[in-house]
Amino acid sequence: MLNEEKIRLMTRLKVYEDGLGVGDERTAGYFRNDYILSGMVGSFVAGTVAWGICAAVYCGYFFEQIFYSVYENTLDTYLHLALRTYFIFIILFLLITFLIYYRRSAAFTTRRRMYGRDLEELMEICDQEARLTDPDAT
Repeated sequence: MLNEEKIRLMTRLKVYEDGLGVGDERTAGYFRNDYILSGMVGSFVAGTVAWGICAAVYCGYFFEQIFYSVYENTLDTYLHLALRTYFIFIILFLLITFLIYYRRSAAFTTRRRMYGRDLEELMEICDQEARLTDPDAT
């Protein structure tokens, strides 16, 4: 006789292992803080490059004004503006990155706990079946 609960559990476990479990296995190698920090380091580099590209486009578009400010020795205003926008952009970018990686980590932890509970439940069912078929086994 088939045990439908056991089949359901085994199917759910297999779907997890073949789907989200593959990515979760890679994430399991990290501590939560290390996972978030590695994401933030990558985002810092990507954000700096993105801001640099935007700054280059801005400088190219307003080249004449920037060139005159160099000639008139008033380049400080552009440098202050550039530094302020860079710091604001990076802080917002890293904050968003932190929130995204924190939520991913929390979801990963929840999925792993559910997977562990399902495994324990499957083991209990298997143990019960083993006891029913062989009462001498412990």
